[in-house]
Amino acid sequence: MRKCVYCSSEILDQRAMQICDRCGEQVWGKKMFDAIKKTTDDAQEKGDLNFNSGDCLENKRKAA
Repeated sequence: MRKCVYCSSEILDQRAMQICDRCGEQVWGKKMFDAIKKTTDDAQEKGDLNFNSGDCLENKRKAA
């Protein structure tokens, strides 16, 4: 079970950020939080948030 990092309420969907809607809207406002969720969810789908992957380091070495 995933919980919000601010208030510890349960997060039911599979969003990239562990911040509930209520806290996210209080911190950034509704419009900005919606944009942040969309951007981070898109990045997660592309695999850009997989920091523990050795592939990220290997790709950087090849590009250098």
